[in-house]
Amino acid sequence: MKLPELLLPAGDIKKAYYAFEYWADAIYCGVPMFALRTRANVFTEKDIAEIIDFANKNGKKVYITLNWFPHQNMIPALRKHLEFLKNAKPHWIILADAWVLGLANEICSDIDKHLSVQASTVSESWIRFWAKNWVKRIILAREIAIKEVKKIHEMFPEIELEYFVHWAVCMAYSWRCLLSNFMAQRDANRWMCAHSCRWNYQVFDEEWRKFDLSEREKTQKEDWNLEGQESFLPWFIVDSIDWKPISIREFEKTHIWEEEQRMWEFIPVEQDIHWTHIMSSRDMCMIEYLKEIIDSWVCSLKVEWRNKTFYYAISVARAYRKALDDIAEWKEFDKNLWKEIHATANRWFFAWFVNWKPKSEWQQYEANRSTADFEFAWVVVNKIWKWYIVWDWDFFWFPKWHKFEENFLIVEPKNRIEKNSELILVWKKIPDDKKFFVEKIIFWWNEADVLHWWNWNWLIWVSDEIFETAKEWSILRQVVKNEWLKK
Repeated sequence: MKLPELLLPAGDIKKAYYAFEYWADAIYCGVPMFALRTRANVFTEKDIAEIIDFANKNGKKVYITLNWFPHQNMIPALRKHLEFLKNAKPHWIILADAWVLGLANEICSDIDKHLSVQASTVSESWIRFWAKNWVKRIILAREIAIKEVKKIHEMFPEIELEYFVHWAVCMAYSWRCLLSNFMAQRDANRWMCAHSCRWNYQVFDEEWRKFDLSEREKTQKEDWNLEGQESFLPWFIVDSIDWKPISIREFEKTHIWEEEQRMWEFIPVEQDIHWTHIMSSRDMCMIEYLKEIIDSWVCSLKVEWRNKTFYYAISVARAYRKALDDIAEWKEFDKNLWKEIHATANRWFFAWFVNWKPKSEWQQYEANRSTADFEFAWVVVNKIWKWYIVWDWDFFWFPKWHKFEENFLIVEPKNRIEKNSELILVWKKIPDDKKFFVEKIIFWWNEADVLHWWNWNWLIWVSDEIFETAKEWSILRQVVKNEWLKK
């Protein structure tokens, strides 16, 4: 069975190398000015040239994103960047704007073009238009169901189809959101989104009275001063005027919205001690639906989240690669892969529009918080052999040889780690992961009981097996200890 490519994001060159190391067939990246990832992207043109060269030598691909909508004052910079790409020769260019596509066809005529998901392509007429303008692959709108994808392929078998399978879902239609611009002056359509839809919102009544959900002794009747008015009040207030909190769950309450032009169409708004989150969606994960997606002739599975750590990217990549390998061997979906997916911070998952419209329970009404089963612990920076040259900090300018009788890894901490903690060495294939305990921590050549993320280059003792398996930039994880990520 021919499998689709696994396409991973890269917000910087280190993430790009990690993506290729951990099973990505291709990556997509771009410079901040043009790539809709202004806050999470530190790629330079020099980095792009370097990673394209690496991909060409290793049978991988690099796609460059130009999927923003330029204002007139950006056109000279765009022309200059396209001239650079003409010489750098990435494998594809991803665009969303018809004028940018025309300019790219003029300057980079020998580089194939993708159509970005930003174009919200869902129908035959749009696909026909883009195909006439030399678009070879279309990244379909996220709101399209997999049955529609199959029909589109049957109508346009010559067009490659790409499909998003994993990302944080925006509540707006194909990112066309003004909340962030309106509330924080940060342009969501240039990927500076402030995630206003995930903020905590307080509900007020028509007289600007705040629904106070803090613990109190007075009954709601006394608090609202409603004594003797029960016969004149709506049912949803009458039923609650004698309410008195006695447990944390009883702080939860449902309030009602009514839109001005839709009288008597009541919209319940749930609010609890975490405020209300009516616009906050769960995260999207389609790992259980890969077989159906492949059967719809999708040629590329796209993972988003350039602003996440490389730990997130490799955890997701390992799970999807294992799922794809199982499909190639005609195996059923391995539900243990959900453990790897939940090793990353998430708002719980759902399958988005894969089978038509999402259900109401797929919203995250409870609170805007992420959970995880594991957390990023360390990056292995280097190994210490029996003899190792270090700096003597009493006489900084003199290097000095230190002799070690045991195996040590030099690590860069990412979270608090304590002595005797159980760690997992994350390897390319999930079954190859190695567990071990931290028996000795060295800092400034003295033993320590704990290390913190702000310290640099600690030493940890490891067994011969772990020492031989680990290599530079290996990832270590631990069972989650951060209280904010615990379920």
